[in-house]
Amino acid sequence: MSKERIYKELIIQMSKDGEITSSEYKILLEKGEELGFDKQTVDLLIKMELLDFSENNYSDNSETEKHDTYETHTFKSAITRGGAVLTPDIIVIDNDSVTYKKRNKYLINVDSLTVPISKISSIELDTSIWGTDIRIKTFGAGEIIGLKFTKSDAKKIMFT
Repeated sequence: MSKERIYKELIIQMSKDGEITSSEYKILLEKGEELGFDKQTVDLLIKMELLDFSENNYSDNSETEKHDTYETHTFKSAITRGGAVLTPDIIVIDNDSVTYKKRNKYLINVDSLTVPISKISSIELDTSIWGTDIRIKTFGAGEIIGLKFTKSDAKKIMFT
């Protein structure tokens, strides 16, 4: 778990009741400065968590907390952009990792590569008339190249 994620969890734990005391704020400010955050950034992060807290408490489905959910996003290469019908490129992004899947050319098995999010160095989009190619470069695990995605899916992948 990254330091930033741990810091966010600390804010969540301290704002469980919907407010943060002055002693808790001092602790968050000190920890934030250790991570390189200025006072403005710390204030913004706290404000965002308090806003999430108020939204979760006043919504109809308040039983499930937003921070405890395990989100998974699945993207397939677009047939309309020239992607393969029988062997589409599939990129699955969850809270911890990115998985690239593609049915092999014999249509029997699925080849896959899973990379932890902490090992991703950069994401490049190559947009053309026919679709958008996605290059996910990693530290030590090579490169994931997904071909013929829609531009909107590619942007979602980049910012997820």
